[in-house]
Amino acid sequence: MTRTGKIARLPLAIREELNRRLQDGQPGTQLVEWLNALPKVRAILKADFEGQPIAENNLSLWKTGGYLTWEQEQATHAELDSFMDKAGGLQKAAKNVLMDRMAHFLAVKLAVELNRLDSVPEGEAKAKSWRELRLSLLALRRSELCAERLKIEREKHPKVEKTREPRMTPEEKEARMRQIMGVD
Repeated sequence: MTRTGKIARLPLAIREELNRRLQDGQPGTQLVEWLNALPKVRAILKADFEGQPIAENNLSLWKTGGYLTWEQEQATHAELDSFMDKAGGLQKAAKNVLMDRMAHFLAVKLAVELNRLDSVPEGEAKAKSWRELRLSLLALRRSELCAERLKIEREKHPKVEKTREPRMTPEEKEARMRQIMGVD
């Protein structure tokens, strides 16, 4: 979802600083004063919002939207860092292969979601989430098994280098096309 509010339109560095200040518990009135005093903010407000300053209700909307998203991203990063620290040699074992790293990231996300599922009250929503997580975990596990099978097959049957035929010149291509088409 693309956010279009006053705070969402601010440069990333300013939003990041605002989020850190919110996280530190700085009062909203101070944050609004700080934001409205920044030249970059004033320029954006003038260009996009007829010069109307950021108000506390804009900050309240940000707290329930963009800030919550930022907090979730921070928590995910922290959980991933923790996972990677605990896993130790896992990254070395993956040999920095992108797909392996992505699979590890997805596994962490699944673990986080499974953990969060404990706090969801019993009912249809929990059952639906459980089914979705189970299917995601199954797909991840299948991809791991396919990768392992491919690795074994590659070890059994090493790749044979094919010799490449030299490229045809444009004249040779034209002659070959004429021959194929039956044109003299």
